[in-house]
Amino acid sequence: MSSAALSSALSAAGVPAEVSEEAIGAVARVPASDLVEALTALRDADCAFAMLIDLFGVDTGEQLELTYHLRSFARDEDAYVRVAAPYDGEVPSAWRVYPSALYPEREAAELFGLTFPGHPNLKRLLTTDEVELPLLRRSTAIRTQEEVHDR
Repeated sequence: MSSAALSSALSAAGVPAEVSEEAIGAVARVPASDLVEALTALRDADCAFAMLIDLFGVDTGEQLELTYHLRSFARDEDAYVRVAAPYDGEVPSAWRVYPSALYPEREAAELFGLTFPGHPNLKRLLTTDEVELPLLRRSTAIRTQEEVHDR
């Protein structure tokens, strides 16, 4: 999808977004508070982004960034919606818009230390209670080979 079409779909819904063309495709950066409205607008608009393919996060060193990868089968196009969140911050749950967000949101909560208000079940998915959280933040120390083998 072109960045102009993505920008048009979001502005028609009244969602503030900064849209750019990046290496992965058209990316819309929206405030976390407007995430659900942005995803709903893209799902219901003419562009028909019917599926959330994936949700992935990254620790930039200053904040956490979540990227929602959307797919329109009718148009054979992808789009990306990106939100920034502070460490230990909140991002509204997108599972009511895209039920496929249930597990990726649990992963992001567990591995980045985020909370997703509105998510029905944020219990751990990948680790046990003995594991210190959050594992995928830059501030988490990397274990040595000896530490891994001693367990």
